[in-house]
Amino acid sequence: MQRLFFLDNLKAFVVNWMILLHIALCYIVMPLPWWYVLDPQPSVGLNYFVMITDMVIMPIMFFISGYFAIRSLAKKTGKDFWMPKWTRIGIPWLIGILIIAPLTSIIMPYSRGLCNDIWTALTKYYWYDAATGGAGEFFNQVPFWYLGMLLLLYAIAYFIVKIRPSYAQQKAPSSPKIWLFLGLTVFTFINGMVIDMITGDEYLWVNFFYILKVQVSRVLLYVLYFFLGIHAWRRHWFEEGCYVPSAAKWTPLFIISAAFIDWSFIHSPAIVSSPLEFLFYISISHAMLLTSSVFALLGIFYRFCNFTNNTLGNLASTSYTMYFCHTIFIFWPSLYMMNMNIHAFYKFIIAVIITWPITFICGKLLLNSSLFAGSKKAKVTSPENNPILASSK
Repeated sequence: MQRLFFLDNLKAFVVNWMILLHIALCYIVMPLPWWYVLDPQPSVGLNYFVMITDMVIMPIMFFISGYFAIRSLAKKTGKDFWMPKWTRIGIPWLIGILIIAPLTSIIMPYSRGLCNDIWTALTKYYWYDAATGGAGEFFNQVPFWYLGMLLLLYAIAYFIVKIRPSYAQQKAPSSPKIWLFLGLTVFTFINGMVIDMITGDEYLWVNFFYILKVQVSRVLLYVLYFFLGIHAWRRHWFEEGCYVPSAAKWTPLFIISAAFIDWSFIHSPAIVSSPLEFLFYISISHAMLLTSSVFALLGIFYRFCNFTNNTLGNLASTSYTMYFCHTIFIFWPSLYMMNMNIHAFYKFIIAVIITWPITFICGKLLLNSSLFAGSKKAKVTSPENNPILASSK
C-alpha cells in the first residue's frame, strides 16, 4: 500500500491545533469552570476560534486511529496486538493520569485563590471531595482521557474481530453514498439535542472510577468516528483509484458551517423565542460543522500535503510526544499574566511563543525514551506503533 503521508501531516496539524485550543480556552468570554486558568480579561475573537476548533479536532483523531485499528488486528494475535498497545498507550496513559494530570491540575485551585499549597490542592480539590465522597472539583485527565478512551475502543474492536473474524478483512472498494454524510450529520444533531436536554450542560464531563473521564455530549461521536475510520479502511478509502473526499466540494461547506456556528452562538440568542430553539440552532450548526470539517480536512491534506520533508517529518514524529507533555508547560504563562493589564489576544500570543518551542523540544527529547522511541521511525514504521501519529507503509 502506498504510504499515506497526508494522515501523518493531518494528525500533526490537529495536535498542534489542539495545543493552541488549550491555551485559547484560558481567554474565552464564556469560560469553562473546570479549565486550568480563567483570565479576567477574555477575548471575543478567541471565542470564535474555540467554537470552531473544539468540535473538530478529536473526531479527526479518532477517525485516523480507527482507520488503522483493524489492520493491525488482522496481522497480529492477541498478545502481539496488545503488548505494543500497552507499551505505547497504556503506560503513558497511567503516567499521565497518575502523575502529570494531578500536578498540572494544582493550577486550578491556585489560580482561583482557593489554596496556595500542593497538598491541599491535591487532597481537597483533585483526588477527593469530602462533600460528595468522589473525585475532587478539579479532577481532570486532559489530555490523557483520549488514551484511555482509545484503549477502550481498541478492546471493543478486538472483541468484534474475535466474534466475527471477517471484520478484520477489507471488502471491495466503494465510495460513500450521500446517506452516509446525512446520517453522520443527523446523528450529531440528535446527539447534541438529546444530551443537552437531559443534562443541561454541553460541556459536562463524567468520571468513571478515576479511570475514564468522558465528555457526555461527545463520547458517542468519538465512537462513531472511530468506527467510521474502520469502515474507511475496509472500503479502501485513500488508496490509489479509490475514494478521497473532494477538497473543492467540502471546503466551502466547512467555511459556511464555521460562519454559521459563530452566528448561532453570537446572534441567534437575539432572535430565538425559547432555549429549545437556541439549542436547535447550536445543535444543527455543530452537526454541519463536524461533518464538513472532517471531510474537508481529509480532502485538503490528501490533495496538498500527501508528502513529507524534514520539517513535516519532525512535526509528525513529535506529535505524540508533544501531545503527551504539552499541559506541563502551556498554562504557566497564562497564570503568570492573569492580572496583567494586557489584551487577552496578546497574552495568548505570548503564551504560544513561550510554550510551543518548549513543548516541541520536550517532545524531541522524549523520543529518546523507550516508551516513545517508535515515533522517531514515523517515516518508515507502521501506524499501530503510534496512537497519535498514524500512517501506512
